[in-house]
Amino acid sequence: MRRLVALLAAVLVTAVSAAAAAAGTFTLHPSGFGEHSYSAWNGQQGLPDLTGNQNQALYFQKMTSTATNAAGVAVIKGFEGLPFDSLTHLEFWVGADGHCGAGAPRFDVFVQPMAGPQQTVFIGCQEMTPGLTATGPSGRTFQQRSYDGPFPSLGTITGIAIVFDEGNDVGQGFVYLDNIAVAAGALGNTWTSASDNGNGQTITQDPTGTDFLATLMGVPLSMLFPT
Repeated sequence: MRRLVALLAAVLVTAVSAAAAAAGTFTLHPSGFGEHSYSAWNGQQGLPDLTGNQNQALYFQKMTSTATNAAGVAVIKGFEGLPFDSLTHLEFWVGADGHCGAGAPRFDVFVQPMAGPQQTVFIGCQEMTPGLTATGPSGRTFQQRSYDGPFPSLGTITGIAIVFDEGNDVGQGFVYLDNIAVAAGALGNTWTSASDNGNGQTITQDPTGTDFLATLMGVPLSMLFPT
């Protein structure tokens, strides 16, 4: 589909204070839309979790062609209203047996400038800085991928999502991600499992579908796929 540019970095962070977003409200919602495409937390597939022994990893799938209008999507909530240049760190660890392409998996950050239409800033897996590797209890090896900026002064964050829209015609059609981290100065959260939402809510998988996703993101679905 699109060739994009992704964001993340290398430190595990937790929610500690509040600016435009209230501390303790950071949540990750696995979802998706279209043919054979979704995301969900899977047990005993990832690295050790911060709590418990489920060893969860976030699974993304698009078992159809890249040209098909479909994607696995995880929506990250809680950073809306913060300045884009307050972001300091974005990161995930990617399973070596899955797809890590130029455009997927990627971070999309939706930004509202002072004037003009909303924009999508994106960074793909291959554009992120590789780091450490670790092997989980299942035997799957993960590599750290991160992005620390620059985050220029573009406007206000209206949403963040992880998108997997490159199909099995260009790769494996799936990927496992773990240790997903987003930080904006002192604000931030790390997801090692479904139980790491800042409000204590466990979300294994939300409903899929275009209408649900657009409502959850708070921006039109077309913002996932900038041209």
